[in-house]
Amino acid sequence: SLAIFELKHLVVCPVRFAQKLFLPKRRRKKTPHYLHNNCVLSKEWISRHRKVICRIVTMLRPIWIFVIISLGLSNCWRTENKPRIYGDHVPTKMIAPHLKRVQQRIVMLHDYFRTKVIPPASNMLIMKWHHGAARAAQKWADQCRLLTHDSPKGRWIDNYGACGQNIFVSTQKVPWLFALRMWFTERQNFTYGSPKNDLHVIGHYTQMVWAATHKVGCGLAKCARGFRGKSYYNYVCNYCPIGNHDDKLGFPYQIGRPCQSCPQHCHSKRVRLCKNGCNAADLWANCRELNKWPGWLCNTATHEGLERRRNCLATCTCRHKIHD
Repeated sequence: SLAIFELKHLVVCPVRFAQKLFLPKRRRKKTPHYLHNNCVLSKEWISRHRKVICRIVTMLRPIWIFVIISLGLSNCWRTENKPRIYGDHVPTKMIAPHLKRVQQRIVMLHDYFRTKVIPPASNMLIMKWHHGAARAAQKWADQCRLLTHDSPKGRWIDNYGACGQNIFVSTQKVPWLFALRMWFTERQNFTYGSPKNDLHVIGHYTQMVWAATHKVGCGLAKCARGFRGKSYYNYVCNYCPIGNHDDKLGFPYQIGRPCQSCPQHCHSKRVRLCKNGCNAADLWANCRELNKWPGWLCNTATHEGLERRRNCLATCTCRHKIHD
């Protein structure tokens, strides 16, 4: 706004602009009022401020040269309607998930969206990149199975079991932000605590914001034949541990102030998310019920005890950490 204001004075009245720039306030007050309004110059004023006028001419010369060049090049600007964030204008290095910079970007975007849930979450974990999950996601993306999820075996990660998976396809190269935002927009179909939530219309959103999920790995591939024979780009992200449990679909996180469930483990520098995640997952659905007898469930003295502990690893090893 200030720049526009000064430019207006420069175009309409160059001398007035120079007065504002070079003359002290006490001298400007002595300038006749009609000079300010109509830019009329008297011989007396010109004689008194000859040095100022010379400075005006010197100052304006490069500006007018720049204006003339700009007008001459005005027809050289790009005229196509397609923005540069689409298609071939998106460099591969901007979206290739094997690059560390892209991995950091994907993690940062997930953390951002996880802080935007409504109602707010008290136990939402911060995300980290998982190379094993990324390898599995890339392997499946390369298969080019249009909008088809990988098998649990293909998504299996040690200590986590079968991880969750989100898929996005596009006929053009787009930044990862587009894929994540598309998944997140399913929030409009989600009602917290409702038993009527439909996994098929909210599943991408709930997996993104599942509180106990804290590892992500993604893959991207260009596929030759898709819908109507057109090529497309296959975006795949795997999430560990998996979310979207049937009995908790309406409760992907706990309601409360950010970090309310982890006051001693809050990542408050960048985002207010919890960082006390469990590096394991329960493979049995009833581990919490079985934990009424922890000495029996997590007993490692017998072969049966080792088997129970392996299938309820989070319950047995993460007593003060966030997990399902």
